[in-house]
Amino acid sequence: MLVARLNDGLHRPGDRFLSNRAVADQYGVSYQTADRLVRELVAAGLLERRPASGSYVPGRRMVLSGVQLIVHRRARRPQSFGARLLAELTTRLDRERLDWTISWSGGRQVRVADDRYPVVWEDPASLRRLILARRPALLLNNRPPAGLDSLFIDSVSVDDFSGGACAAQLLVGARSSPLKLSVLSGPGDDPRSLARVAGFTSIANARVVPSPDWFFEGGSLVAARVIADGRDGIFCCNDRLAEAIIRHCRATDQPTPPLVGFDDAPIAQSLGLTTIAIPWAEMVSAAMSVIARRLAGDTTTAAIAHIVATRPVVRRTTSK
Repeated sequence: MLVARLNDGLHRPGDRFLSNRAVADQYGVSYQTADRLVRELVAAGLLERRPASGSYVPGRRMVLSGVQLIVHRRARRPQSFGARLLAELTTRLDRERLDWTISWSGGRQVRVADDRYPVVWEDPASLRRLILARRPALLLNNRPPAGLDSLFIDSVSVDDFSGGACAAQLLVGARSSPLKLSVLSGPGDDPRSLARVAGFTSIANARVVPSPDWFFEGGSLVAARVIADGRDGIFCCNDRLAEAIIRHCRATDQPTPPLVGFDDAPIAQSLGLTTIAIPWAEMVSAAMSVIARRLAGDTTTAAIAHIVATRPVVRRTTSK
């Protein structure tokens, strides 16, 4: 059982193994038997003993000297979610005097440095490689896939379900008569979009129209149908999709239905958009606390998952 535990892929070189007392307690054997078992594992080369310290998995423990930001190049787009998140995070990294580099993803494979703690935004390919390599990493504004494969992936994400429910409450208000509502969602298979839609429809009935992507261009393709379905109100699963609705209404010279977006990206303020805001300061602070622990050498703590709560930001949207 101890050999199987060492071979399960969950122990990295340099990790501390169970103490003799922990082996005795977990497997119901005497302390003397536990000590003999651990000595046999040391003799077989599966463990190494360090005087006055304990038993460790053989090999050099990874020492992290800084952060490698792996960011989709969409974050270069002005007034985008990614641009704001990157600006907030790098400002904090500089303030804390932490060494960081940036690798732009999207269209090419990113090489992950051996001595860096990867912080990933919107790069599923790099995340998959990190999972396969069992490398510790931090995933921003998303959650890793469930299961054993992701036990080393830390995450800072948003309570999307609750945010969707808040959007429904803002649109419904005190009205009791049936409303013609619609939701312009992100891609139909995106878990964040699915959670936001589920939160909304837990409060109010709505016609859901998926956008082919998260961007203004994708939302523009389906804007006319969303407006027709949501004369009394539209929830857009991010602010760029809401921008597509507003600009379509302006281009066709029709009033903009009541709108609620999501994220509070910089574009939301310039549009006067009511939105469900990600608390940027709390998200970045949560990310920084994880980064600080990992750079300090904490590799024994199980994957850390922070979920931050959203809050509504009510603005008056103009249609002209």
